[in-house]
Amino acid sequence: MQVKNVVGMVVFCAVLAACGGKGAPAPADTLNDKVERFRLASGVPGLAVVVVDGDHIDVATSGVQKAGAPALIGRDDRFQMGSLTKAMTASLIARLVEQHKLRWDSTLAELFPAWRDKMRPEYLGVTVAQLLRHRAGLVRDFSDDDAVGLQQVVTGDPLQDRTAMGLWFLQKPPQSAPGSTMLYSNIGYLIAGLIAESVGHAPYEQLLAQEVLQPLQMQGAFGLPEDAGGQTPVGHISTAQGWQAARFNPAMQDETQFRLWLFAVSAAGGLDLSAPDYGRFLLEQLHGLQGRSTYLTQADFQLMHTPVDGYAFGWGISDVPKYGTVSYHTGTAGTYFTASLLVPSQNRAVAVMCNCESADAEAKISEFANTLAAAVPPK
Repeated sequence: MQVKNVVGMVVFCAVLAACGGKGAPAPADTLNDKVERFRLASGVPGLAVVVVDGDHIDVATSGVQKAGAPALIGRDDRFQMGSLTKAMTASLIARLVEQHKLRWDSTLAELFPAWRDKMRPEYLGVTVAQLLRHRAGLVRDFSDDDAVGLQQVVTGDPLQDRTAMGLWFLQKPPQSAPGSTMLYSNIGYLIAGLIAESVGHAPYEQLLAQEVLQPLQMQGAFGLPEDAGGQTPVGHISTAQGWQAARFNPAMQDETQFRLWLFAVSAAGGLDLSAPDYGRFLLEQLHGLQGRSTYLTQADFQLMHTPVDGYAFGWGISDVPKYGTVSYHTGTAGTYFTASLLVPSQNRAVAVMCNCESADAEAKISEFANTLAAAVPPK
């Protein structure tokens, strides 16, 4: 059961470097124009795009909420963000660190003393920072056997259920020696979310709302946007007949397994956001790196964008010619896809959100995001 919540490292920044030096577009070529042309050329069902330029947030939408239906994508429609949730989980952890409820170097042995004799000894010294940088050695995702076993321990109590899930995976052998290498793991962020629940004494979703969404004047939800009912975007998968609305990731055996996975790894990839709300998060990241934020200290913002082996706290990091250090990530839970990047040297950030997922769509959307990020000449 491998769910493709990914960073998209190599092509993502290589394309940005290739875009450098093209200069600014003609004034009449608005963001709406670009988004509409791209959607028509790519054939994706619906898009929402946010561009942060300086202190300005610009949003454009194009296409439909559901293939074959007339309702258009709206400015405030939410999209499933997949692994872009990870940077928000890191922000939640940073808030708890600044409240002195834990440290970046707090270990699992310190944080879960009752588990000292239950978890694998290799995990005892794993730190919070290692979890957020994917250096804990944990498996990437559930196996089908994990899903079957975990269905037997679910009670309906969020704190109890995710605690049981966390211990389940800490009793499995590591995939690599903790601290030795970057091994992308949604399960590592499950544990990070569990740490937040343990020191914050509330479910992860409540803590994220309290420490991330509300302070940044954002509104979000968990699950899938279409779960809300009414007119919302619907996720799609690519078929021989074209885009088909899909209720869950086709990599899963059934919707029950998908829902279990999505609940368990809520801190890794469960959040739904609109383009304007995600734009507020990107803007705060820029402000924080510039020392212009009161949300977190500049030192913690910089730490969250400082990589080990190319990965920081919920961000892939790369040095791009002419653009300097760029933070980026992509995210999908199988029926939506978003590409995001932050270019501090240009005081610019971009995200392209689609209610669809396929390898072809991912490549086109990532390239479009880079093109938008390079729409101003490098300084």
